[in-house]
Amino acid sequence: MSDYDFKPLNDKEFEILCADLIGEVEGTRIERFKAGRDAGVDGRFFSSESKEVILQCKHWSNTPFRQLLRALESKEKPKLDKLKPHRYLLAISNSLSRADKKKIQRALTPHIASERDIYGKEDLNDLLKDNAHIEQRHYKLWLHSSNILGHIVNSAILGRSAFSLEEIVRSSSRYVVTENHQAALNILAKLGVVIITGEPGVGKTTLADHLCLHYVAKDFSYLRIADDIREAESAFDPDKKQIVYFDDFLGRNYLDALRGHEGSHITQFIRRIATNKNKRFVLTSRSTILSQGKFLIDSLEHSNIRRNEYEIRIQSLTELDKAKILYNHIWHSELDNEYIEELYFEKRYRKIIGHKNFNPRLISLVTDASRLEVCPHADYWEYVRESLDNPSQVWENPFVAQQDDFARGIILLVVLNGHAIDESALAEAYHRYIACHENRHLHGRHEFQSNIRLLTGSFLNRAISSHGPSTIDLFNPSIGDYVLRRYAEDIVALRLGLQSLRTIRSTITLASLRGDGLLSSINVRTICEALFEHFAATKFNEVSVAYISALVDVYMRCDDINKPPSSASYSAVLFILEKGLGDATDHAFRSIEWGLGQLIVTPEHALNFVSINIENTQSAIEIKAMSSLLLAIPKEISGYAENVQAAKEHVLDIVSDCFSDFIDVYSAFSRVDYGEVGDASYELEKLIKQQFIDLGVDVDADDVARVLDSYDVEDALRSYFENSYDGDDRRDEGPTMHAVDEVEDLFDRG
Repeated sequence: MSDYDFKPLNDKEFEILCADLIGEVEGTRIERFKAGRDAGVDGRFFSSESKEVILQCKHWSNTPFRQLLRALESKEKPKLDKLKPHRYLLAISNSLSRADKKKIQRALTPHIASERDIYGKEDLNDLLKDNAHIEQRHYKLWLHSSNILGHIVNSAILGRSAFSLEEIVRSSSRYVVTENHQAALNILAKLGVVIITGEPGVGKTTLADHLCLHYVAKDFSYLRIADDIREAESAFDPDKKQIVYFDDFLGRNYLDALRGHEGSHITQFIRRIATNKNKRFVLTSRSTILSQGKFLIDSLEHSNIRRNEYEIRIQSLTELDKAKILYNHIWHSELDNEYIEELYFEKRYRKIIGHKNFNPRLISLVTDASRLEVCPHADYWEYVRESLDNPSQVWENPFVAQQDDFARGIILLVVLNGHAIDESALAEAYHRYIACHENRHLHGRHEFQSNIRLLTGSFLNRAISSHGPSTIDLFNPSIGDYVLRRYAEDIVALRLGLQSLRTIRSTITLASLRGDGLLSSINVRTICEALFEHFAATKFNEVSVAYISALVDVYMRCDDINKPPSSASYSAVLFILEKGLGDATDHAFRSIEWGLGQLIVTPEHALNFVSINIENTQSAIEIKAMSSLLLAIPKEISGYAENVQAAKEHVLDIVSDCFSDFIDVYSAFSRVDYGEVGDASYELEKLIKQQFIDLGVDVDADDVARVLDSYDVEDALRSYFENSYDGDDRRDEGPTMHAVDEVEDLFDRG
């Protein structure tokens, strides 16, 4: 049996629910009215004798009964005395006893003819039990069903996934079901995969969260990916209903987050999902980042993922959508009445809804009562207005005035890392940061854990997992936007933060600062050279080849500067050449190729580097980088032909062993009919030839045949047609919320 307290609903949503439920009981549609016409009437219908019946709804679940009774006597009865309805129905979200109903009937005499016309919390739950279709229609109510919550906990594969879902449910009271919700559900139902794109703050993650919950309620198990698509691959069960969620899959504001293996693995996983009716895949990315990612990562550009994209734009939100978002945040906030009155004064809520910078994230921030401790209610509207006019300034005062140097240093490190970071790794980076000579004059609270405790919940989130170390991430992505813009001109602070972190992700941040126009090529190059000098002075102690290779890759991309490389950059390349033997990445191959062009590396040493790293080259992007380096080496060098052949043999073996990771078999099969193995083989041959061209490896017909022979085309083709997603649930429109009133009705307080 359902046992709702109705608290996830705001008062207007509660009215709509009661009208639906009681209309079902009375066998009629209950009318509702726009603002200014109700005079105490939330709904009405006419009896068989054509006499008016009035419905009144009171969502006062946190109000003591004695106070509720006084309000009914002093405010509602005078309205009823004027209206003189033929019959009066009252729905209240409070729990009511028999004695309570008697007191209410007496207080509203003669307008309530029977206690049966008073619906309390228990009565409404009884009606929901018998009207499951209404429960389904009211999204937030349905979401908070005890059965749904129980299923969420049971169906989560990992502790992190379970925690994530519980967080989504807890915050869902502020969620508004818009046209975006249904449009994205339609794509997910039709294709099995949806990529939610849009600019910062428009609600990409929130929409994705609720798409996942929709399928969790349909008995899908939920897996949230933190960093690597391999997490999903390891839990992939072809016969099990699963929904996989990869939030910000191209990295938070960082252009190259999928460098290395990840790009091709993502696209291959998308293909697997799209042809399995038991699977769904939800991803989010900023629009600009996705566009640049597709430009940088061939596997994304060539995978025709555009059909899976759904872009959220603020312009797509109606005025009523925005009004609901604002109203829900106000209703479910802990704002004192004095602050709320500032928003109602002269209908200021209209100015918020109509503001050019309106977005859900900003609304969440300006209605967060915990951020207003130093803002008296008389100054609240000015705070809201300034936040709308200049959104980045939302974090200005908390960051500058409320944090000391050490706390700001921790925030900077997390931002520069560009992703959640293990707490132990952050602690090490922090202690390196405060030990820097340039930071000797820092003031404030020195101890790391004390700062983490103070920052958690305001600037940082701390996630504790039984499956691994605690991680630290930003409390809100907009903090990263603010901090990066604030420090964009502070080259020393950026360099010290990057020097202390020493993570590959921090090099992605540095490249992104240049790509976003926040840092010039000259400044990026200056920072890289300073980092090379620092690490060279310590003989590259405690830094990895992968990190230095990624840093060199950022450095050499600043090729628009007519200036010779620094001697420190030479040291970095030589470090890669010496320590990267048997452990090369695509960055390392490109760094050696660059060093070859700068006469830092001899052709003989470059060829030796390839020779030792051939067997460790696995991904498409690494193979391309290796092939490019081989092409840059003169063919006359002793052993060149033998290494080219060895590299080719290795690539043939890799592609044969991991056929579907390199060849888009689903693209080939989609062009043929069931059982047409010959046609499928012909389509695959074309894809194999093109793939080797893309990899920079020269092959002949025999090589293509060798690769194709390694793959059971007939079995794979049969499996493709048996498991192909048929989109059976595309007709399922999902729960919807009735919206019959306009903005003024929503904000009308009766």
